[in-house]
Amino acid sequence: MFFQKNEVIQLTSGKKHLVVDTIKHDEQYYYYVCEVDSHMNRVINSFRVITTVNENNCLFVRTVKGELAEELTEKFRNKLLNRD
Repeated sequence: MFFQKNEVIQLTSGKKHLVVDTIKHDEQYYYYVCEVDSHMNRVINSFRVITTVNENNCLFVRTVKGELAEELTEKFRNKLLNRD
């Protein structure tokens, strides 16, 4: 599964997230997302890195944690700051 930049995705929890940016790292796609309110007109200051995982032929969204999350968050922030 691949999410596009600026796509709004809804997780099984019902929360909606805006895909701010994407990065391919070690042959895996990662997404920098922020939560938006239910009407999609206000960003909730909750940014995180997610990825998709295929388990038993089912796709799941997983939050990336630990050192990898810190490394990718830094890459996303640098990428976003260096844009014209």
